[in-house]
Amino acid sequence: MRLVTRRKTTGLVLSVALALTMESSRAWAADEPAPASAPAAAVETPPESPKSAEPAPDASKAWETAPHEHRGGFVVGLTALGGVGASNGFPSDAKKIGRLAHYTESGLGFAGAGGLWIGGALADWLNFGVGGSFSTILNGATRSPSPIILFHSDVYPLYPLGGQWRNLGVIAEFGLGFPSTIDLETEETLIDGGGSSYVLGGVFWEGIEAWKLKMGPMLAAHYMFSDSIRRPAAVLGFRMTLYSAP
Repeated sequence: MRLVTRRKTTGLVLSVALALTMESSRAWAADEPAPASAPAAAVETPPESPKSAEPAPDASKAWETAPHEHRGGFVVGLTALGGVGASNGFPSDAKKIGRLAHYTESGLGFAGAGGLWIGGALADWLNFGVGGSFSTILNGATRSPSPIILFHSDVYPLYPLGGQWRNLGVIAEFGLGFPSTIDLETEETLIDGGGSSYVLGGVFWEGIEAWKLKMGPMLAAHYMFSDSIRRPAAVLGFRMTLYSAP
Protein backbone atom coordinates (compact mmCIF):
# COMPACT_ATOMS: atom_id res chain seq x y z
CA MET A 1 0.00 0.00 0.00
CA ARG A 2 2.78 2.36 0.92
CA LEU A 3 4.68 1.43 -2.24
CA VAL A 4 1.73 2.35 -4.41
CA THR A 5 1.24 5.62 -2.59
CA ARG A 6 4.93 6.52 -3.10
CA ARG A 7 4.76 5.74 -6.79
CA LYS A 8 1.72 7.99 -7.20
CA THR A 9 3.38 10.76 -5.29
CA THR A 10 6.54 10.43 -7.33
CA GLY A 11 4.54 10.46 -10.62
CA LEU A 12 2.66 13.56 -9.54
CA VAL A 13 5.89 15.35 -8.65
CA LEU A 14 7.43 14.45 -12.00
CA SER A 15 4.33 15.68 -13.86
CA VAL A 16 4.40 19.01 -12.06
CA ALA A 17 8.16 19.42 -12.67
CA LEU A 18 7.74 18.62 -16.39
CA ALA A 19 4.89 21.11 -16.67
CA LEU A 20 6.93 23.85 -14.98
CA THR A 21 9.90 23.11 -17.25
CA MET A 22 7.80 23.35 -20.41
CA GLU A 23 6.17 26.59 -19.23
CA SER A 24 9.58 28.07 -18.45
CA SER A 25 10.82 27.13 -21.93
CA ARG A 26 7.82 28.80 -23.53
CA ALA A 27 8.36 32.00 -21.52
CA TRP A 28 12.08 32.10 -22.51
CA ALA A 29 11.22 31.59 -26.13
CA ALA A 30 8.62 34.41 -25.97
CA ASP A 31 11.16 36.84 -24.45
CA GLU A 32 13.79 36.19 -27.13
CA PRO A 33 13.77 38.87 -29.86
CA ALA A 34 12.53 37.81 -33.26
CA PRO A 35 15.34 37.33 -35.79
CA ALA A 36 15.89 40.34 -37.95
CA SER A 37 14.53 39.90 -41.37
CA ALA A 38 17.05 40.03 -44.18
CA PRO A 39 17.56 43.55 -45.42
CA ALA A 40 15.67 44.33 -48.58
CA ALA A 41 17.85 44.33 -51.62
CA ALA A 42 18.88 47.84 -52.47
CA VAL A 43 17.26 49.08 -55.63
CA GLU A 44 20.03 49.90 -58.00
CA THR A 45 19.51 53.22 -59.73
CA PRO A 46 20.92 53.13 -63.25
CA PRO A 47 23.67 55.69 -63.66
CA GLU A 48 22.58 58.81 -65.43
CA SER A 49 23.81 58.81 -68.95
CA PRO A 50 26.04 61.80 -69.60
CA LYS A 51 24.52 64.45 -71.77
CA SER A 52 25.55 63.84 -75.31
CA ALA A 53 28.14 66.41 -76.21
CA GLU A 54 27.48 68.43 -79.32
CA PRO A 55 29.67 67.22 -82.18
CA ALA A 56 32.68 69.40 -82.82
CA PRO A 57 32.46 71.34 -86.06
CA ASP A 58 34.27 69.77 -88.98
CA ALA A 59 37.18 72.10 -89.67
CA SER A 60 37.57 70.67 -93.15
CA LYS A 61 34.21 72.21 -94.14
CA ALA A 62 34.72 75.57 -92.50
CA TRP A 63 35.04 77.22 -95.90
CA GLU A 64 31.39 76.44 -96.61
CA THR A 65 30.13 78.72 -93.86
CA ALA A 66 33.02 81.15 -93.47
CA PRO A 67 32.00 84.75 -94.26
CA HIS A 68 33.46 86.43 -97.32
CA GLU A 69 36.39 88.65 -96.47
CA HIS A 70 37.53 90.23 -99.73
CA ARG A 71 34.86 89.71 -102.37
CA GLY A 72 31.34 88.32 -102.27
CA GLY A 73 27.71 88.69 -103.20
CA PHE A 74 26.33 89.90 -106.51
CA VAL A 75 28.98 90.93 -109.08
CA VAL A 76 28.98 93.11 -112.19
CA GLY A 77 32.08 93.23 -114.38
CA LEU A 78 33.07 95.59 -117.18
CA THR A 79 36.09 95.42 -119.54
CA ALA A 80 37.56 97.76 -122.15
CA LEU A 81 40.41 96.34 -124.26
CA GLY A 82 42.54 97.14 -127.28
CA GLY A 83 45.21 95.27 -129.24
CA VAL A 84 45.84 93.52 -132.52
CA GLY A 85 43.98 90.81 -134.39
CA ALA A 86 43.22 89.24 -137.73
CA SER A 87 40.38 87.50 -139.51
CA ASN A 88 40.90 84.72 -142.04
CA GLY A 89 38.38 82.51 -143.79
CA PHE A 90 35.60 82.03 -146.28
CA PRO A 91 32.03 83.11 -146.89
CA SER A 92 29.43 80.92 -145.18
CA ASP A 93 28.72 78.94 -148.33
CA ALA A 94 29.42 75.23 -148.57
CA LYS A 95 30.44 75.65 -152.24
CA LYS A 96 33.04 78.28 -151.33
CA ILE A 97 34.46 76.95 -148.05
CA GLY A 98 37.86 75.39 -148.65
CA ARG A 99 38.32 76.96 -152.10
CA LEU A 100 41.35 79.19 -152.39
CA ALA A 101 39.58 81.60 -154.75
CA HIS A 102 37.19 82.57 -151.97
CA TYR A 103 39.74 82.67 -149.14
CA THR A 104 40.40 86.05 -147.49
CA GLU A 105 43.07 87.17 -145.04
CA SER A 106 42.38 90.51 -143.48
CA GLY A 107 45.93 90.98 -142.22
CA LEU A 108 46.76 92.44 -138.81
CA GLY A 109 44.60 95.29 -137.66
CA PHE A 110 43.56 97.14 -134.55
CA ALA A 111 41.38 94.96 -132.32
CA GLY A 112 39.00 96.60 -129.90
CA ALA A 113 36.71 94.82 -127.45
CA GLY A 114 34.40 95.59 -124.60
CA GLY A 115 32.27 93.39 -122.41
CA LEU A 116 29.78 93.25 -119.58
CA TRP A 117 28.96 90.31 -117.37
CA ILE A 118 26.87 89.69 -114.25
CA GLY A 119 27.10 86.90 -111.73
CA GLY A 120 28.29 86.17 -108.23
CA ALA A 121 31.37 85.73 -106.09
CA LEU A 122 31.03 82.09 -105.09
CA ALA A 123 34.08 82.43 -102.83
CA ASP A 124 36.78 84.98 -102.11
CA TRP A 125 38.82 83.28 -104.82
CA LEU A 126 36.13 82.52 -107.43
CA ASN A 127 33.70 84.56 -109.57
CA PHE A 128 31.30 83.17 -112.14
CA GLY A 129 28.76 84.82 -114.42
CA VAL A 130 27.23 85.24 -117.84
CA GLY A 131 27.40 88.18 -120.19
CA GLY A 132 28.10 89.56 -123.61
CA SER A 133 30.80 91.47 -125.41
CA PHE A 134 31.57 93.04 -128.74
CA SER A 135 34.83 92.77 -130.65
CA THR A 136 35.97 94.35 -133.89
CA ILE A 137 39.14 94.29 -135.97
CA LEU A 138 39.89 97.24 -138.25
CA ASN A 139 42.52 97.67 -140.93
CA GLY A 140 42.72 99.79 -144.02
CA ALA A 141 40.48 97.62 -146.18
CA THR A 142 38.14 95.61 -143.96
CA ARG A 143 36.31 95.58 -140.67
CA SER A 144 35.55 92.44 -138.72
CA PRO A 145 32.81 92.93 -136.10
CA SER A 146 31.57 90.20 -133.80
CA PRO A 147 28.93 90.16 -131.06
CA ILE A 148 29.59 87.48 -128.44
CA ILE A 149 27.55 85.73 -125.75
CA LEU A 150 29.67 84.13 -123.04
CA PHE A 151 30.22 82.46 -119.71
CA HIS A 152 32.77 84.21 -117.53
CA SER A 153 34.95 83.02 -114.64
CA ASP A 154 37.67 84.61 -112.49
CA VAL A 155 39.97 82.51 -110.32
CA TYR A 156 42.42 83.91 -107.76
CA PRO A 157 44.87 81.01 -107.25
CA LEU A 158 47.26 82.96 -104.99
CA TYR A 159 44.56 84.23 -102.64
CA PRO A 160 45.84 82.21 -99.62
CA LEU A 161 49.10 84.20 -99.72
CA GLY A 162 47.25 87.34 -98.64
CA GLY A 163 48.07 90.95 -99.37
CA GLN A 164 48.01 92.05 -102.99
CA TRP A 165 48.30 88.42 -104.10
CA ARG A 166 44.56 88.24 -103.38
CA ASN A 167 43.97 90.62 -106.31
CA LEU A 168 45.96 88.70 -108.91
CA GLY A 169 43.64 86.57 -111.00
CA VAL A 170 43.18 84.40 -114.04
CA ILE A 171 40.23 84.98 -116.37
CA ALA A 172 38.57 82.41 -118.62
CA GLU A 173 35.61 82.85 -120.97
CA PHE A 174 33.88 80.62 -123.45
CA GLY A 175 30.80 81.04 -125.53
CA LEU A 176 29.50 81.74 -129.00
CA GLY A 177 30.54 84.52 -131.39
CA PHE A 178 29.09 85.75 -134.68
CA PRO A 179 32.07 87.18 -136.56
CA SER A 180 32.22 88.43 -140.13
CA THR A 181 34.64 90.39 -142.28
CA ILE A 182 33.30 93.10 -144.56
CA ASP A 183 35.02 94.96 -147.38
CA LEU A 184 34.96 98.68 -146.50
CA GLU A 185 34.52 99.80 -150.15
CA THR A 186 31.94 97.37 -151.46
CA GLU A 187 30.32 96.29 -148.16
CA GLU A 188 30.64 92.75 -149.41
CA THR A 189 30.84 90.07 -146.75
CA LEU A 190 34.15 88.38 -147.44
CA ILE A 191 34.17 86.09 -144.39
CA ASP A 192 31.15 84.84 -142.48
CA GLY A 193 31.86 82.84 -139.36
CA GLY A 194 28.21 82.18 -138.50
CA GLY A 195 27.99 80.83 -134.98
CA SER A 196 31.65 80.33 -134.04
CA SER A 197 33.18 78.95 -130.89
CA TYR A 198 34.72 81.61 -128.65
CA VAL A 199 37.42 81.16 -126.01
CA LEU A 200 39.42 83.71 -124.02
CA GLY A 201 42.16 83.41 -121.45
CA GLY A 202 44.17 86.00 -119.61
CA VAL A 203 45.53 87.46 -116.40
CA PHE A 204 44.60 90.59 -114.46
CA TRP A 205 45.24 92.53 -111.29
CA GLU A 206 42.44 94.43 -109.56
CA GLY A 207 44.30 96.13 -106.73
CA ILE A 208 42.75 99.56 -107.24
CA GLU A 209 39.82 99.82 -104.84
CA ALA A 210 37.14 102.45 -104.37
CA TRP A 211 33.97 101.77 -102.37
CA LYS A 212 32.87 98.32 -103.57
CA LEU A 213 34.75 98.61 -106.86
CA LYS A 214 37.94 96.73 -107.68
CA MET A 215 39.83 97.81 -110.79
CA GLY A 216 43.07 97.15 -112.62
CA PRO A 217 44.85 96.14 -115.83
CA MET A 218 44.15 93.03 -117.84
CA LEU A 219 46.04 91.12 -120.54
CA ALA A 220 44.25 88.47 -122.60
CA ALA A 221 43.97 86.63 -125.89
CA HIS A 222 40.82 85.36 -127.55
CA TYR A 223 40.11 83.11 -130.47
CA MET A 224 37.02 82.44 -132.57
CA PHE A 225 36.82 79.51 -134.94
CA SER A 226 34.43 77.52 -137.11
CA ASP A 227 34.55 75.76 -140.46
CA SER A 228 34.68 79.12 -142.23
CA ILE A 229 36.78 81.39 -139.99
CA ARG A 230 39.86 81.69 -137.80
CA ARG A 231 39.95 84.92 -135.82
CA PRO A 232 42.70 85.44 -133.20
CA ALA A 233 43.30 88.60 -131.15
CA ALA A 234 45.61 89.74 -128.34
CA VAL A 235 44.39 92.61 -126.18
CA LEU A 236 45.44 94.75 -123.23
CA GLY A 237 43.12 96.93 -121.26
CA PHE A 238 41.30 97.76 -118.07
CA ARG A 239 38.65 95.96 -116.10
CA MET A 240 36.33 97.08 -113.32
CA THR A 241 34.28 94.85 -111.02
CA LEU A 242 31.53 95.81 -108.58
CA TYR A 243 30.91 93.53 -105.59
CA SER A 244 27.86 93.83 -103.36
CA ALA A 245 29.77 92.37 -100.37
CA PRO A 246 31.49 92.49 -98.01
